[in-house]
Amino acid sequence: MEELKVLQQLYAIHRTKGIGIRSAKALIQCFGGLDGIFEWDNKPEALSANAKLSSFRNQLKRFFESAECRENAHREHEFMRRNGIELLPFDQAHFSNLLGQCPDAPLALMVQGALPKAEYWVSVVGTRRATVFGRDFCRSLIQELAPLNPVIVSGLAKGIDYCAHETALDLGLTTVACLAHGLDQIYPKEHYSLAKDIEKQGALITEFWSDSEFHPSNFLQRNRIIAGLSQATLVIESGVKGGSLITAQFANEYHREVFAVPGSPNQSAFAGCNELIKNHQAHMVTETADIVRIMGWKKTGSNQETVVDIDPTQRSILKMVNDQPYVHKDELSRSLNLNAGMLQAALLNLEISGLLLTQSGCCLLSNRGARALDP
Repeated sequence: MEELKVLQQLYAIHRTKGIGIRSAKALIQCFGGLDGIFEWDNKPEALSANAKLSSFRNQLKRFFESAECRENAHREHEFMRRNGIELLPFDQAHFSNLLGQCPDAPLALMVQGALPKAEYWVSVVGTRRATVFGRDFCRSLIQELAPLNPVIVSGLAKGIDYCAHETALDLGLTTVACLAHGLDQIYPKEHYSLAKDIEKQGALITEFWSDSEFHPSNFLQRNRIIAGLSQATLVIESGVKGGSLITAQFANEYHREVFAVPGSPNQSAFAGCNELIKNHQAHMVTETADIVRIMGWKKTGSNQETVVDIDPTQRSILKMVNDQPYVHKDELSRSLNLNAGMLQAALLNLEISGLLLTQSGCCLLSNRGARALDP
């Protein structure tokens, strides 16, 4: 019943006044793990030298041994057992490595579904009142990222969040929804069907217990998990006070890359993104290649050095770039009679496949691209 014991320990920490996530982790480090905190004869010298630490331990012991703690832990454990929910403490190997690097990462996650092991993670956030442009951009970007097989993370809210999850599911990608409440409910209720689909093709995750009281601050706690899970956070449409900006702030504090889609200064839907870009808090992204290039992402796998299947258009581009290193993409468009959309799609595929390098609109073959042209 190891999981039940951990739940009881977590509940005791939660109920002890003055112990937050950071101080709890300091205690865990001091006493050599979560179990160490609750070994009452552990580190007596530390307790005698620190009255505050001793007070915390006394409070923890009182809560841990209380009927309230045992009953709540048993109730949560039974709920998790009935609903196939896994408990992931932060100090276990299968906890998210990226999230675990964040100093305020939760002590544990409740997971319904399965957290994947993937190389690339992208958090996509934005307004609940998404425009047609915002939804179209979201769908197009995730579709173009699909060859990299990224995990798409979002918050199950209306608007951009819904679009990100739905697009990932349609493309067969894994998607993770971070919730601001326990797994005994879905908010908004109309997203229940989407949530069930996410559970089958990814995971619903939260740090909140079932039946936990909801507070508006839950959304802030949820947003830090969205930012912490991914190497890159993309903001698509946000007002100047949107919750997406808080997610971007968390991502910057965690030293992750933040991207924002610019828009008209006369439209409030773009005000938050424009501010992020203007204040150098986000990279401006107008096409998927911006993210791929800045992140340095490439296709990976055991067959990475096998011959890549490229179509005639892509082969023509490679040949021209081979003949004219650093040729600008405008010249490619003119010489090969390709419209902007066709050219961009081809260049993105070549860049993701590791065949082509682009910088400031100019193109250069990679070593792998040169090998792809060999007869």
